[in-house]
Amino acid sequence: MTATDYLDTFLNPHRIAIHRAILARLIPVWLLLSLILGGSAYWIESQRVNNTVLDLSMKAMQRFEQISPPALATPPAALNTQLDQLLRQTQFAGIRLYDVDHRLLTESWRLHANSKRIPLYAFSSERHPADNWHLPSSTMLPTPDSKHPEPARQTPLQIDHQYYVQSLHPLRDATGRLTGYMEVIYPLPAETAKVIGARIGDTLFMVLLVVALSSLALYPIIVALNRDSIRLSHNLLASNVELMRVLGSAIAKRDSDTDSHNFRVTLYAVELAQAMDRPSKEVIALMAGAFLHDVGKIGISDSILLKPGPLNPQEFEVMKTHVKIGLEIISEVKWLSLAEEVVACHHEKYDGSGYPFGLKGQQIPFNARLFAIIDVFDALTSKRPYKAAFPYETAIEMMLQDSGRHFDPLLLSHFITLAPVLYARYYQAETRSLRHKLSEIAVGKYFHQSNSAP
Repeated sequence: MTATDYLDTFLNPHRIAIHRAILARLIPVWLLLSLILGGSAYWIESQRVNNTVLDLSMKAMQRFEQISPPALATPPAALNTQLDQLLRQTQFAGIRLYDVDHRLLTESWRLHANSKRIPLYAFSSERHPADNWHLPSSTMLPTPDSKHPEPARQTPLQIDHQYYVQSLHPLRDATGRLTGYMEVIYPLPAETAKVIGARIGDTLFMVLLVVALSSLALYPIIVALNRDSIRLSHNLLASNVELMRVLGSAIAKRDSDTDSHNFRVTLYAVELAQAMDRPSKEVIALMAGAFLHDVGKIGISDSILLKPGPLNPQEFEVMKTHVKIGLEIISEVKWLSLAEEVVACHHEKYDGSGYPFGLKGQQIPFNARLFAIIDVFDALTSKRPYKAAFPYETAIEMMLQDSGRHFDPLLLSHFITLAPVLYARYYQAETRSLRHKLSEIAVGKYFHQSNSAP
């Protein structure tokens, strides 16, 4: 099974992940739009309510103005009687009279069926006794130093879910001279309030419904676009993995009968890295490096690469240039730069006697130190043009002798623990089986994660 074949079966289980990812982004957007549009609709409807209430109040005042207002010079007791008569002729909840100096002259309030005054104490700084519930001094009166009294002013109020309008009207005599102010409280009729409340509720419901339906309508479109995007991304990923595999295998076949070496060393390296709980990004780079570690050998002549015996000093110097050539090749493709550490440093030795940089100990990148062990182990146990395959026990003994010189002792000890299982699992496996296993690991577990990460 190729990487592309594997992706076709791999995409289905991840559809749930696609839905989760989309919902995780769509739901907050839906809530935010609901809050913004719902809040805007509520504010607009509230303004309409205020305008409606003010309009009703103005109409009530126009009817009230047809009644002769009381003379402010009338004694307080008689003035109270006149205000009570006015309340019975109107729908107002209360009336106040002020002189030109803003002093409260008198007030009268409509009583509830339980003989208590209308509960307007909520607007006072302190709660008054039940038989004295009323508004505090008006805040709508013009400033005392105002030379030109303002026209009638109104403001909407809401108390215990009941709407009111507080209105202030200047009073003038026959000559037009200001004689005082009259303040009235107009309660919005219950039926009107119900209609207004229902209108606000209907508006909010429609706004939220439109947002919800829009989100539901967009959802399948977003899912489809994400599926197409992910499929294209996965196809590109599969192509990259195949390119890496083919390039590495082509080089491996130059000095080996098959390309099994590349598959084995990559699987050995991944298994060892997993056993050591290395991060996914590090394992991905290790896989790329394992595939491409000897890609520079494409620039080495067959007379040196396939020489059946040991290389002389001049030939060995030429052979060492495959590291530089490999780095130049992978530098041309940004995606292949993952392999840089392994390509550059897999011939370095723990004691500093390796090439091309002569790095020592921890100076050598972790992946390169790990892969050096894997590469040598498979080289020892595999047949090459210049040698026969060594038995497993002989190869392990030879490597232990180089612990601390060629190999990182700690990493070698980890490998020795896993080596029997790895050798039994992969050494004699067919190339097709190795390719399938590596494709499953590379695309299914690691390169998919790297490619789909946000």
